[in-house]
Amino acid sequence: MDNDKPEECKVSFNNYDEELRRPRTLPCGHTFCSQCIEDTIKNAELTCPSCRAEHSAKDATQFPINYTVEAFIKKLRNIQVTSVETVSTKCGQDRTRGISKKLRSLVQEHKSSISNLIRECEEALSQLGKYQGQVRDWKTQHHQLQDRLYDLLEQNKAAIELLEQEDTSVLTMTTEGGAGKKQLQTMLENLNTVNTAQNVVTTIDEADHYNVEVEDWIQKRQELFPDVNTVYTSVKVQETIKKALDTIITETGATAATVLQGDSTATIME
Repeated sequence: MDNDKPEECKVSFNNYDEELRRPRTLPCGHTFCSQCIEDTIKNAELTCPSCRAEHSAKDATQFPINYTVEAFIKKLRNIQVTSVETVSTKCGQDRTRGISKKLRSLVQEHKSSISNLIRECEEALSQLGKYQGQVRDWKTQHHQLQDRLYDLLEQNKAAIELLEQEDTSVLTMTTEGGAGKKQLQTMLENLNTVNTAQNVVTTIDEADHYNVEVEDWIQKRQELFPDVNTVYTSVKVQETIKKALDTIITETGATAATVLQGDSTATIME
């Protein structure tokens, strides 16, 4: 903790508070206000203004609050408030000696009203600070969901490419098989119409040739299809994506229900 002005941010020179300028400590050990940390983050990177250390960061809320500094500031404020109230009371007594009792009562009434309004204002600012912290947490969660979805999309894209290759191979094999079947049907018709010994020999030789080709095609089809890697990848990716989507729907649904029921926002903004 800096002994010069520990209640002051060393970047903006503004005093820390409990809303936008809460003190947060970087991994390098230096403390700055949340607003300055947020303003310093560029392209998910933060350079410490004191030691120039590099830190990965999406927003200021990922760095822990320096509760030691906050506790010190509260003690300092209590001391200052007590001193001011003591001086104000003495000065007020001196200044109001020449004012009538009725006017003094009116002054006290307005002072009380203003003090109450200040407290309400401070409470509202505190609630806004808490709500902003919740909003930033939600924003971080959306970034994390987005990263998960990108990864799932890449897996799905790779599976589609495999299936497209398999589809092309199946189409080629189907064309070859169809041609072989057509040749066999022709040979069958020719065998039904042979009427000489020479025709029988020629047709049988030709039929044997096509028989071998079709048998080779059938064996090749059995060896190549279905492709185990393609089938496994497709099924696995589908299961992974469905499971992830179910989880996301459940999580986001629960979050939405919580907000609508008032467990988060309503509590913060009461």
